[in-house]
Amino acid sequence: MGLLNLPDPIFGAIDGGMESFLPATVRLIVWATIAGIGTLFLYRLVSPQSRIGNAKREARAARQRLNEFDGEFSDAGPLIRNQFLSAFKHLGLVFLPTLVSILPLLALLTWLESYYAHAMPADGATPTVQVTPDTYDAQWVQQNDAPHVIVNDSDSELANVAMTAPIPVIEQRQWWNWLAANPLGYLSAESGIERIVFDLPEPEYLPFGPGWMRHWLAVFFPIMTIVSLITYRWAKIE
Repeated sequence: MGLLNLPDPIFGAIDGGMESFLPATVRLIVWATIAGIGTLFLYRLVSPQSRIGNAKREARAARQRLNEFDGEFSDAGPLIRNQFLSAFKHLGLVFLPTLVSILPLLALLTWLESYYAHAMPADGATPTVQVTPDTYDAQWVQQNDAPHVIVNDSDSELANVAMTAPIPVIEQRQWWNWLAANPLGYLSAESGIERIVFDLPEPEYLPFGPGWMRHWLAVFFPIMTIVSLITYRWAKIE
């Protein structure tokens, strides 16, 4: 499990509870609303709001003094320096709180991509499976009442992966998986298999527009942006 996957059980439990009475599109709207409000209020909680407010006013005053300066450019050095110092002071105050507040959002986006970007095939449907190298044979089969992907060479079974989540690819473990893990696990280096790709169906969350507009991101990000702007103004966050 990667760092961003730690909240996955919580996300799964909440989504599972909503699934009984809300369709997927409405659940995405709920998640976007939670993300927009939660991220802003977490930022407000962990950031020094009064100091940030003072820094913004100082930066605004320094910029105004520079704009009103009507002398020689060589004499504007102190004003330019003050503007840069006040701007960097503001940046320094908001950088760490922004980083902290965005981590839960990244975790949520990682989980949503894993469970909303693709879906498991309908009962009886068999998706196309591609394996690298293509000298191996890959099959999608039902095993123990659950779909499995089995990869064989001419002599033996090299991999048997239980499809417990709608993830369209399995690879060997990469260095970045400490941050975001694959829910299906990884291929062992000893197997000789580099990558398995599945042609899983992509759900559509809007009944109109081109294909890209029906993706979960096209629902999530506009709603989150609108909610974030409303929260920012209503809560008077610096």
